[in-house]
Amino acid sequence: MNIKFTLIIYFLFFINALKAQDKVKDTLFFKLDNYLYQLKFDSKQYIIKDNYNIKDGAIYFETFKIVTTAKPKEILCFRKYAKTANLYMINNPKQLNDVKVSKLFDNYIIILISKKNKQTTYTEVGPVFRIE
Repeated sequence: MNIKFTLIIYFLFFINALKAQDKVKDTLFFKLDNYLYQLKFDSKQYIIKDNYNIKDGAIYFETFKIVTTAKPKEILCFRKYAKTANLYMINNPKQLNDVKVSKLFDNYIIILISKKNKQTTYTEVGPVFRIE
């Protein structure tokens, strides 16, 4: 009897652990502007103005895929979001913290919105850290 009861308890914990791994991520939509922009020589990379310092290392976004989605309820400005979400470094409030920006992708799917010639493109991106 104790063995069956113990097995049932283990089984319930195992199912709860599996459910915890299937966390659904929210989606954040950011508009492209002169703060978050697409590189001219590589259309798959997106640079954040306050974080583009290759000597010290920089985080940028890279295209995963072009997605089709319904019109988002809210389109955010990355600069305003970074300030309210405290993504800047403590000792240099003008420099983004690479770790905090990377962790943003643990909880959210990030989609960038660009409008060209009255056509809207939704691009799902992911973080890339590079030192040169």
